[in-house]
Amino acid sequence: MNQIVSIKPELPHSVEAEQQLLGAILLGFGTEAVTAVGGADIFYDPVHAEIFQACLRLEKNSKPITPVTVGAAISDDLSDRLSELGGKAYLARLAGASVSAKWAADYAKVIAEAKAKRDLIAIIEKGREGLSNGELLASDVAAQMEAAFGALAQSESAVKPVSMLKAVTEAVEQSHAAYMGEFINSVPSGIRSLDQIVSGFGGGEMWLLGGRPSMGKTGVALSMGLNAARAGHPVIIASLEMTPSAMAMRALSEETARLRNPTSYSDMRRGEYSDQQGEGIREAARAVANLPITFLPRQYQDTDLLQVGVKQALRHAKNGKTPLVLVDYAQLLRSKAKTRYEQVTEISLALKGMAMDLNVPVVALSQLSRALEQREDKRPMMSDLRESGQLEQDADGVMFCYRDEYYLQREEPPHDDMEVRAAWHDACRAAHNKLEIIVAKQRQGEIATAHVMFNPALNLVWEQ
Repeated sequence: MNQIVSIKPELPHSVEAEQQLLGAILLGFGTEAVTAVGGADIFYDPVHAEIFQACLRLEKNSKPITPVTVGAAISDDLSDRLSELGGKAYLARLAGASVSAKWAADYAKVIAEAKAKRDLIAIIEKGREGLSNGELLASDVAAQMEAAFGALAQSESAVKPVSMLKAVTEAVEQSHAAYMGEFINSVPSGIRSLDQIVSGFGGGEMWLLGGRPSMGKTGVALSMGLNAARAGHPVIIASLEMTPSAMAMRALSEETARLRNPTSYSDMRRGEYSDQQGEGIREAARAVANLPITFLPRQYQDTDLLQVGVKQALRHAKNGKTPLVLVDYAQLLRSKAKTRYEQVTEISLALKGMAMDLNVPVVALSQLSRALEQREDKRPMMSDLRESGQLEQDADGVMFCYRDEYYLQREEPPHDDMEVRAAWHDACRAAHNKLEIIVAKQRQGEIATAHVMFNPALNLVWEQ
């Protein structure tokens, strides 16, 4: 067999194993062995990878895989590169060097193991470059490497067939638990009217909670996190817009209201409260401080660092209950993509990937396009998600927060039109402290709206 010029002997690989495995595929033994361990990416030589992809295309179209059919299916570019190896006759030589079909899976594992070793070397080299150029802190480089190592370690076990028996057993267990009022691998919001629409945020699911500024999305998200934590679920909050102490102040304010001694978080910040309220704040602090909530500050806004931080927090979550991850908010995460559209797309894929990899529900807040402000009915729609349709596509569910009161307060009519002003006052009173949580997408349920009450000053959500 001819050796391939592009081979880099310093990296782990086996030309012979790749050739013999491709030979088995060219004799019609199928592509399953390679697909099961990573597909075309496991091949070190790009020519071999493209030959395998040509085999996949033939298989997908129910056409036979032979040296002749593959030779006819390859691209002109690949044909030119094959000419260095003897042209399409190289395919016949591959078939002649075929390994026995019963060894195909073992050869595929050998090639995949070499690919894993190359990936490890690439991670180490990337870390070395990051340290050499001085742009990142050593801790950031270490965190990025940890995330890459973790993804590599999970790659072999991530792709495994699941029998119908196992899938049905899990489905029946979840259904029975829901019938008994329990939750398996899901987290309820703790907002009764919303939980009647959304039967818990499930492990592996990514939800979006969108809204324009001042619509209450941070308040609703924090309320859901506090409710989940009070029920014993570990909660990780990536606080990318506000500091952890600012989020904690909102949590304290909500708890003072629950204890019927309310103090707004703005008054707490200014220190404007009575002695009685001060005692209420201390009582609220004792209750809130022991909740299983972990904050990830803005330093975790890189998508790789975020997953590392969530993993670190999950190591301390030992009570067996499904954790909940809240990200405030998605568009503040950073990616290495060039255009903003590509960045948001990468962020969306990273959030969904994290939910799937860690088997936890992720609720990410999302800013909406200001174009909705021009509509007469300003209730959000799916098309209002900003900057990338990938968010809508990847999300298992989409919720929007809407407060009619906010817009009514900014539409005060002239003082000389008493009749119109009276109608406006009536509308403001009717809308006071009312919040709509619009479930606009739900893969596992209905589309509906939860009507709740919301006091922004206290970060308090309650039922009507």
